[in-house]
Amino acid sequence: MDAPLYPPATAYVQPVRVHRPLDTKDTAIADLMAIPEAWAIVLKEIPNMQQRIGNEQLKPHLGNFSFRSLTQFGVVKAADLDRIDAQLKALGSAR
Repeated sequence: MDAPLYPPATAYVQPVRVHRPLDTKDTAIADLMAIPEAWAIVLKEIPNMQQRIGNEQLKPHLGNFSFRSLTQFGVVKAADLDRIDAQLKALGSAR
């Protein structure tokens, strides 16, 4: 049996990243770390955050976890994240 032949796409549009608001609920930790202004806000509110998330078991998941998802493990407190969210909102959105 031969593989089917498909014609090339004629209406392909290259995907682009859309602007999204920065927050501690939907933005991954790795994404916040990649934005210097956002990471400075996180470190200002929670100075020892680098040590809290520096665990070797947690590092592979920083692209999947948000800070809000870590509240159930006691890594961060919701009150701290509320202060961070207010400041991230002032930064605007990111791609």
